[in-house]
Amino acid sequence: MNYKAITTLKKADTEGRIPPHTLDQYVRSDLAAQLMKALTPTLAINRVASGSSSTSLTNPSTVDFTTELFILGSSQWQKVKASLGASAASLSTDQQQFVRQLIDEIETTHLNAPSSS
Repeated sequence: MNYKAITTLKKADTEGRIPPHTLDQYVRSDLAAQLMKALTPTLAINRVASGSSSTSLTNPSTVDFTTELFILGSSQWQKVKASLGASAASLSTDQQQFVRQLIDEIETTHLNAPSSS
């Protein structure tokens, strides 16, 4: 999935009224919060099998849960997509359709509305 977030600020706030470090922290925090809100419903959570993690070995009264995400920049995704497209040419029609569907699913954009500041 392709998640996008946007935050909108007054132009005056971005032109020296707010120190750059503070502005950077605010923008990063707001965008990260939006992404977390969008990701949370679809986040895959896995329960680690008993005795298979370092935490459960040292404390048998606990249970570990994990999740994993792969994050690519736009240019990295374009390279992966091009490679998949080129490789798909040698696949069967059904497999080619699967690759196209996978690419379409990844490229489905989830856009959060801008926050009001």
